[in-house]
Amino acid sequence: MSKGERTRQQILHQGLVFSSQFGLADVTIGNLSSLCDLSRTGVISHFKNKEDMQIAILEYSELRFTEWVLKPARDPDPLTHLHQLFTLWQGWTVRMLEQEQTSCPLIKALVEFQHRPDSAVKRFALDQQARLLSYLGKLVQRAVDSHQLAPGTHADALAYQLFALNLGHTIAQSANPDPNSPQWFEQRVRAWLSPYQH
Repeated sequence: MSKGERTRQQILHQGLVFSSQFGLADVTIGNLSSLCDLSRTGVISHFKNKEDMQIAILEYSELRFTEWVLKPARDPDPLTHLHQLFTLWQGWTVRMLEQEQTSCPLIKALVEFQHRPDSAVKRFALDQQARLLSYLGKLVQRAVDSHQLAPGTHADALAYQLFALNLGHTIAQSANPDPNSPQWFEQRVRAWLSPYQH
């Protein structure tokens, strides 16, 4: 990796840290230059503009999410895979960054940009979540096809419900953290899936 690539990775990592704490909308060239001990020119030379930088941070965050959540959650058993995915999704930035006051930057971006004017950043954040929802739908369908979930289960609808449950949990945990909330969430996921299981 060249020096320029290492610097870009450093900027993106600090962008992930900052957006996990304060949100993507507040990430600026100025605060990243301070965090990385670089000049503003040193930061912006790696991106076309602020929007391009924010999209790059979302791309980098998705790579880390894949590394820390999607890949380790994989299991030949689709129902186990599904449970492990939601378990690992909880607090993945806390584990990765070893910082308590952080939460999923991808969900933060979705919430932050949902009512903002159309922009490349908003479209990218929405597309990320649409792809993740599609991934969940395929995983639920695998569980149906393997007869672990009842035939006739609407995979996309159940995936949407689980996704919404996770979204609400993530926001609620940030607003009112409780050490028991991960356990409550996992109980809720099991309860939600129970009527669909044979």
